[in-house]
Amino acid sequence: MMKSTGYIAAAAMFLIAACQILPEESVQEEGSPISVSVNIGTSPFGPDTRSMEPHTYDVENLIYDIWVIQFNNRGQRIGFQYYSREGESGQFVENFEVGLVTAQNSTVCLVVNTEDESLRWPDNLPDFRETLFDVQANNELSWTRIPMCGYWKGDVTGSTQELSVILSRMISRINLIVNNETGAPLNGLSLELINIPTKSYVYPMTDHEALPEDAYLQESFTDTMPENLADGESETFYHYIAPNICNSEENATKVKIRSGDKEWNVTLGNNSPLSSERIYTLYANNYYTFTLNLQAE
Repeated sequence: MMKSTGYIAAAAMFLIAACQILPEESVQEEGSPISVSVNIGTSPFGPDTRSMEPHTYDVENLIYDIWVIQFNNRGQRIGFQYYSREGESGQFVENFEVGLVTAQNSTVCLVVNTEDESLRWPDNLPDFRETLFDVQANNELSWTRIPMCGYWKGDVTGSTQELSVILSRMISRINLIVNNETGAPLNGLSLELINIPTKSYVYPMTDHEALPEDAYLQESFTDTMPENLADGESETFYHYIAPNICNSEENATKVKIRSGDKEWNVTLGNNSPLSSERIYTLYANNYYTFTLNLQAE
């Protein structure tokens, strides 16, 4: 019924930043509080394939707020602070003053675009690595607050030190190219995405546990398609979703397209549907392009 090919268009290597942190009164001080100047910059997400106007580099990389969280060499949280950047959002943040505590073999984490200054992060690094953050599926061009996270490890020694952090987006971007190869016009088209995660791991790792069952939308996510798609024509759609970390086809993200009594289905993954060993995970900070060729039976 459907012939589809899936491939990774680009694996986005991301943002280079510098980040430091503020001491927290409720934990034992590791050393001396220091104030440092931070420079944060972003790199492109990758080439766009959407025929309609997609998000652009200056939209996908905007920074509206920043959390800085510091852990000591025993994995204990020794500081955290929220910084709002309302009215100052941009791709590049230069000479940004934040606080740190001097510490040996420290882990300093940077989380941006949470839109929530009331968050209370885990008090230890192992739990922070498994923290899930709410990320709702989105196909709107107006969505600019893409959550991101990165970290730095080393000795925090003094106020003249600069730390560099690579940020990773907590989303996957899916581009769907739908081709009508049925030999006839398709009317009343609808497109559904099934098994869409609603939560993303904050900490950027490739070996996270599979998402829990309650981390998925209970209903499918629908997108608007043209009422008619002539034979030989194509439409392209994109979606931002939380990365689907899964081990089986049961929880894999699926696409269902309908036209009248016709239906086409495809299961997305990190490799081709024709592969003998499917990898169903869709990783964070990647965008994927899937070409869906709708054919008659």
